[in-house]
Order: sequence, then structure tokens, then C-alpha cells
Amino acid sequence: IQSRTRLETVARDLDPYGLAFRGGCWYVVGHCHLRKGPRTFRVDRIASVARTSRAFERPENFDTLAAISTAIATLPRAHRAEILLHTELDTARKQIFATLGTLEEVNGGVLLHSQTDDLAWLARELARLPFSFEVRGPAALATAVGHQARQLLAWVKRSSSGPTGPTASRTTPATKPRPKR
Repeated sequence: IQSRTRLETVARDLDPYGLAFRGGCWYVVGHCHLRKGPRTFRVDRIASVARTSRAFERPENFDTLAAISTAIATLPRAHRAEILLHTELDTARKQIFATLGTLEEVNGGVLLHSQTDDLAWLARELARLPFSFEVRGPAALATAVGHQARQLLAWVKRSSSGPTGPTASRTTPATKPRPKR
């Protein structure tokens, strides 16, 4: 195939293992001979394809969608984060969507390895989890989580102090107590 990047077109031999649609894009996954390992390519970024005579075998039990999710989760981003989730691996897998990062079972819980361009977004994703966690890095993520917690607390305090917003102007008719009979 010839894959296009922002700067160049690169020719490479690829043993295609699978083709799948995810998040609005088609992807092909396979063994890249140039990089000597598994690679995932968006089909719309492939400039051309030529068939070769080389034979290959697809790995047994290869999961194309899982490979795409892992590739997306491990794309280099501006920030690398490590978060210790205080839960079991099965529970973490149910709560963490596959492209958020990779999960590793460790002493004390599950380590989430994530990469993001937006630490505030990652803080919001962590805030929705039903178990506790600790941010191991970067420190800026811990700051973003703290900001998110303060914002949530302010919203709760505001909502418990009485109605606000569009429903605040609505009035309900006062009801008089009924006389006792």
C-alpha cells in the first residue's frame, strides 16, 4: 500500500488481517513489513494498493476491532497519563471504553495507561467512574481532576439551595390546608 501522512506518501508491504468500520472511518489492520509489526491504517488515507504474490497467514483468533481500539488508544498525544483504578480488571473493562487507554492488572488495582490532548476531558471521563482512583501522572491531570471535583460540588450546592434556571420562574399555586372535619 501507499499510505499518506500529512507530509508524505510512504510505500510499505502490508499483510492485511482485517478491515472494519469504527467511529465513522474504515480501517485496515495487518502486519507492516516496513515497521516490522502490527499497524492500523485509515482506508481514506491510503493512496494506492497493489496486490503482491507473497503468502501470509492471519494470526489465529485475531480480533480486528480490538486491534483498532488498541491502536487508537495508544496513538501519541500531547499528554501521557497513568491512573490507578481501585477495582478489578473485569469491572474496569466494563467501565472504560477501549479507546480511552490500555488496562494492566497490578497490585492494588488496575493501571490505566492513557494519552490525551485534553486533560480536562480526561478528568471528566474519570469523574464518571463508579470506583475510586489515584492519578499517578501527570500532575496537571490531578489538578484537572481537582477542578472537575470542585465544579461538580459547586453544581450540587447550587441545585440544593433551591430552583434555578428556567424552572425557577415557574410557580405552583399555593394550596391551602384543608379544614379538619
